[in-house]
Amino acid sequence: MPEWSDCGVIVNVRKYAETGAVVTFFTQEHGRHNALCSSVFSKRNSGTFQIGNLVQIAWNARLEEHLGTAKVELLTPYAAAVLADAERLSVLASACALLLLLPEREPNPDFFEKTVKLLAVLPFDGFWEAYARWEVDLLSALGFGLDLSVCTLTGTTADLCYVSPKSGRAVCREAGAPWADKLLSLPAFLTHTDGRAENREEIKKALKLTGFFLENYGAKTVDYRIPTARNRLIEKV
Repeated sequence: MPEWSDCGVIVNVRKYAETGAVVTFFTQEHGRHNALCSSVFSKRNSGTFQIGNLVQIAWNARLEEHLGTAKVELLTPYAAAVLADAERLSVLASACALLLLLPEREPNPDFFEKTVKLLAVLPFDGFWEAYARWEVDLLSALGFGLDLSVCTLTGTTADLCYVSPKSGRAVCREAGAPWADKLLSLPAFLTHTDGRAENREEIKKALKLTGFFLENYGAKTVDYRIPTARNRLIEKV
């Protein structure tokens, strides 16, 4: 009988029968994984099965390809930290919905670590920038990584302010000027690991950039439309 123990983020909960649910986890070593959980809606578990929470999972099934069942223990209640803030809650909901884009049962421990870091910074300043960078990382996890480090036309790393919609590579201001109306805007903070946006307009530009590639590459690749939760998030920026 196949079984494993792993930590994971709850990304979706679908009711099954009276008290059970099919829960989707994004796990550290087993990727996106579904399991049937019991007593999900009991008082004892009311704070556990919230999307965005980090939990310990003990999974087993008769056969590896089966849905299987899981016992869950709460590790970090990330959801509780943002429930009172509409913007932060929208970021959490959007991230969890977008994690459903990931292929099922394909491990990606590096992106899992980045996802947990995003959840950890949501209560603090800079969460919008962290989320925009996380969407860039999501594109890489989906197989379409953006190259925002160097101009694809000149090789310079200075004054990068555009992205080619075809290649996903950065273009500097001078080289991109003749085609500026056909290129996507690249906010300066996305070119630095810990850069901060100057204003909300930069956040909007960043999410427009990642949204373009999610819609045209990531979503189409896995036959999945951009979740409603992300569209609602854009309205709050």
